[in-house]
Formats: sequence, C-alpha cells, structure tokens
Amino acid sequence: MMRSEAFTTCVSVIIPAHNEASVIARTVRSVTEQAPENCELEVIIVDDGSCDETRAIARAEGASVIEMGGTGGKRAAARNCGAKAAKGDPLVFLDADCEVADGWLVAFLDAHSVGETIVGGSLDLPAGLSITAQCDYYCGWYLAHSGRPAGYVPHAPAPNLSVRRDAFFATSGFENLPYSIASEERGWQSELRNRGHRIFFAPRARAYHHNRSGLLNLLRRNYRWGYAALRSKNETGTARLAWIYRYPRVLIIASLPLALVHTLYIELCWLRVGVYKPLLMLPLVLLSRLAYASGMMAGGVHWLRTRNSVVRNSGDKSMKDSQ
Repeated sequence: MMRSEAFTTCVSVIIPAHNEASVIARTVRSVTEQAPENCELEVIIVDDGSCDETRAIARAEGASVIEMGGTGGKRAAARNCGAKAAKGDPLVFLDADCEVADGWLVAFLDAHSVGETIVGGSLDLPAGLSITAQCDYYCGWYLAHSGRPAGYVPHAPAPNLSVRRDAFFATSGFENLPYSIASEERGWQSELRNRGHRIFFAPRARAYHHNRSGLLNLLRRNYRWGYAALRSKNETGTARLAWIYRYPRVLIIASLPLALVHTLYIELCWLRVGVYKPLLMLPLVLLSRLAYASGMMAGGVHWLRTRNSVVRNSGDKSMKDSQ
C-alpha cells in the first residue's frame, strides 16, 4: 500500500512529443503499467507539430492527446499546455524518449507524501545505444543518474520531474528560451526555491533516457544545450556552482579553455561511481564540451547584447519621461 493514497486521487503524467512515432508506445506503456491502486493515472501527450503517427499511436495506447499544431520546437509551451489540461496532483513531466523503470511512480509519490514539493527523478543509460548516443547520455546526465544519493539539489532536469500542482501554477511555468533544448525549467524552480521550497532528488524514480544517435546530433544538441545555459544559470542561480555564473563575461572569454575542465569534471563524476566507459570516449566527450562551450559563447553574447539594449532603451525612456 502506497503512502501517497492519503494526499492524491489522480496523478497526471505530461509528455511533450514531436515526431516520436518510433518510441511513444514504449514510453506510454511503461508509464501505464505503473498505475497506482485507488488512484487515477492520467497520461497526456502534447503533440508539438508531429507529421508522423505519434498522435494515433499514443491514442491507441490509451493516452489523451492534445494537438498544438505548428512545426514543432516548442517543448516548454507543450509542457505548459499539458499542465493546464491536467487534472491530477502531482504533475509529472516526462520526455517522450524516456522509458520508466519499475517503482518510478511510487518513488515520486512517496517523496511527495512526506512533504516534498519538487522531486527530480534519475536518468539512466538503457542498453543498446550507439557510441554517440551513449556519449550524449554521459555528457548530459552525469549529475542525475541513479548512482547518486538521494537528497536536496539546486535543480532537477525537465525530462523526469514531478511537482505539486498548486506550487507549479503559482509560478511562471516553463520558459521558451531561444534556440535552446534545455534549461526551460530553471525559472519556475528558482521561483519556488526563493519561496522556501526545496528540490528533492529521488534516485529510485528512474527513467531510461534513449539519447539520439549520430555525431552531428551530438554536436548540435550540446551546442543548443549550451546556448541558454549562461543566461538561465545567471538569472536563476540554479547551478551547482552558481557563483561562477555571476561573471558571464569571464565565462564567455574562458569558455573554450573551460571545455577541457568540464570534460575532466564529467569523467571524474562517472569514475566516482565506478563507471569507466566515458574514459574510452574521452575524445568524443571533449568534442561535445567544445560544442557546448561554443553554444554558451554565442548564446551568452546574444543575451548580454539584448540585456544591454533593454537597459539602454529603459534609460532613454526614463530620461524622456523626466523632461
């Protein structure tokens, strides 16, 4: 019997999807197999402009489907759209390329039942991925795998995340960041942290993350991941070394040399938990960090220029108003 029965009668799992016909059945099935007793499980697929059979397959698996239209690329908006349509509490956000493990939902609900507002789940490596997909996984989730201890963290990634309903709707929600594939959850998590909430990492809430294959995909994803990193971490303070991001100009100048430091840090994180395979991928890991650093440079420069322009325009307006 789950402790969660005392606080909820419905759980909503929200999955944004764009052209996920090859994986969406596996994802939905892995979730619905964990339906708790005496509690409704609502699975919502928010279709972000798919042009394949994603919607039909999701419906056939018993999920509710919301069609956003457009051409895709609006995952933050898709998550917000799914949350607004959901009736459950908590709201669980899951990526379409994830497959959840046994005990995933129980771990989330158990954490919420003892008072946790935001609960981040772990992201593990599934079997059978290509070398480039494995490298993408190792570079992305070295702080969020199930080998790390449970406890409080400054940030929980959006691909596997649960939050109490009222708390989420008291925030600005997921943020649409330019050209980015990550960090859209940092804003609302920062808002809740500033109000006294904490983010709990529950490694037993495990999901296998099926990263995409291909060298170009690896470089493109990491470039886009880095593009909004400087802005989001500076504005929200949700990085583990948050103080570093108070000096964005220094980071922009030093970003390429720091790619080597970042590479060594990733390798060390995996070595600490007895995972040695990233060492064999050292050249690929470094290449991905150079792509990330390039994205951070480009995105950081664009953000600072935009911010300075806004400040100048605001100053000009104030001067005109005072005349």
